[in-house]
Amino acid sequence: MAEQELRLEMVSILEELFAAQLITPTGGNLSVRITDEEDAFLVTPTMLYKGRLTPEDIVKVNSAGKPANRRQRPSVETPMHLAIYAAHLDVEGIIHSHAPLSTALGLVGGKIPAITVDAAPFIGTQIVPYGLPGTPELIRNVVQALEHSPAVLLQCHGLLTGGWTLRQAANRALAVEEVVRILLACRLFGQEPATLPEEALAFLQAAGVA
Repeated sequence: MAEQELRLEMVSILEELFAAQLITPTGGNLSVRITDEEDAFLVTPTMLYKGRLTPEDIVKVNSAGKPANRRQRPSVETPMHLAIYAAHLDVEGIIHSHAPLSTALGLVGGKIPAITVDAAPFIGTQIVPYGLPGTPELIRNVVQALEHSPAVLLQCHGLLTGGWTLRQAANRALAVEEVVRILLACRLFGQEPATLPEEALAFLQAAGVA
């Protein structure tokens, strides 16, 4: 996509995630790689209300995090996004959400079992210990955790998903939150949920679904 199309998509997905309560008024951030430009990325701004951003509010930065428009301030999480893009060349969209149930799962050290087909890609999801935004240790831990799953639980800080496109990253964020909702419902019924048979999980992995 061209830059303006990506800006429009970011705003649309922001509104979608805000309506789903995965993004809070000032919490959470999105970014995307501009594939038809060299060394160019789009990222959400810092400390602006996320429920009503415009395409012009989105900040264009280079791989050093320098904004093209000096009057704009990118998210404080921008260094983490850029480090992921540098380490994972197949990632073109990233969403760091404040999904409440996924955040809770990270707080209690929970795991995502293979309870549904939607859950299968995330059974290797790791919990990254809390770190202040932008710190080298946090960034390093997140980059490494993404080697095991397209999602990472950030302890005390939400959920991060990556994708080949921003749409895929959003789909993954929504899927993880839904899986955790089902997991919670099972446990509220006083039961541990059943999981997919090993042969079914192996089939999904071979098919590239998990």
